[in-house]
Amino acid sequence: MTSFPLNNPNSKIKGALFFIPLLGTFIYLIIQNLIFINSGLLHPNFDVIFKCYEFNLHFLPILFLILGLFYFFLSFCLKLFRKFGLPIVLFCWLSSFSLFALDYYITKVEPEKLLIKKVELTSNKITEPITIVHFSDIQSAKVGNYEKRIFETIQKIEADLILYTGDFLQLPKQLKFKDEWEKLHRLFNSLSPRFGIYAVYGDTELALYSVPKDDILPIKILSSKSESLSFEGGNVSIYGLSLYNSKNPLWAMRGIETWLENHDDSYFKIILGHSPDFSLALNDSKVDLCLAGHTHGGQIRIPFIGPLTIDSQIPKKWAQGFHKIGIPHLNVSAGAGSNRFNGLPAMRFNCPTEISVINIKPEIN
Repeated sequence: MTSFPLNNPNSKIKGALFFIPLLGTFIYLIIQNLIFINSGLLHPNFDVIFKCYEFNLHFLPILFLILGLFYFFLSFCLKLFRKFGLPIVLFCWLSSFSLFALDYYITKVEPEKLLIKKVELTSNKITEPITIVHFSDIQSAKVGNYEKRIFETIQKIEADLILYTGDFLQLPKQLKFKDEWEKLHRLFNSLSPRFGIYAVYGDTELALYSVPKDDILPIKILSSKSESLSFEGGNVSIYGLSLYNSKNPLWAMRGIETWLENHDDSYFKIILGHSPDFSLALNDSKVDLCLAGHTHGGQIRIPFIGPLTIDSQIPKKWAQGFHKIGIPHLNVSAGAGSNRFNGLPAMRFNCPTEISVINIKPEIN
């Protein structure tokens, strides 16, 4: 093994060269991610998101692994650099392991955590409690065990009313909608809430528009339509927005205002929309509860910062959970599934999948 004295000018040059691969890797990492951001990562552009995922969680860990091997052999051959080389080897291999572990966690663990979020709401419009299950965005790429677990979880809740805010399936090209829809429809058939199942269309179910309404039952799709129900505790009216109207607050209000005019203040009023954007126009409207999905809570939420992108006009703090937005309350589901656009794997960080249980109780004066 060769040793180079520290005061040798050649050793200083070789010392500088020693760090170039590591420094070059970090510069490359930063530049490439800036390119992703500039190309629409946060807009969001899902093709760019896929490329960013592949780069950071598939390519980079392999690069760090190779870089660690490079520095290991270099340190073994050049004794002078062993003091610096071995910590770099450890850093590179730990980075590689951490990125592989992060990839596993965000694609295999958190997307299937499936939390139950419970909310209580009081109202003077009902005299008996009613339990609503709100879920959204199953967005399955292939109906399997996880989807079964979603419905087994809902069965245990014993809901009075089940409301679903769109995005049933998001299939790769090799799978047929008819086959996967039959599987998912059977799972919906396993639910039997006493007041029924109501839903709206999302972004991913174009093929569902051509399915006869009777073949979709027990799911009742409300698209610019309403339905009312009466029970021993009062009256409830549900208005479902079309996909377009859910994303366009001014257009949404045309139908909402007509619906409100036709239902007096004795009704507990619920609006379903796939996108929550419609809620931006509802501040003073006499609506009790708005339900939406679409944002998936951002899927990737940075601690203390929040979601990187939500694909919605609403404030990011509304992108997940229960909020009072004037007179109405708004519940935006983080989704029971994850975006699978163009083969994108299910990805979540600090934003697990969820089912919302909303218990509405009589207001006690």
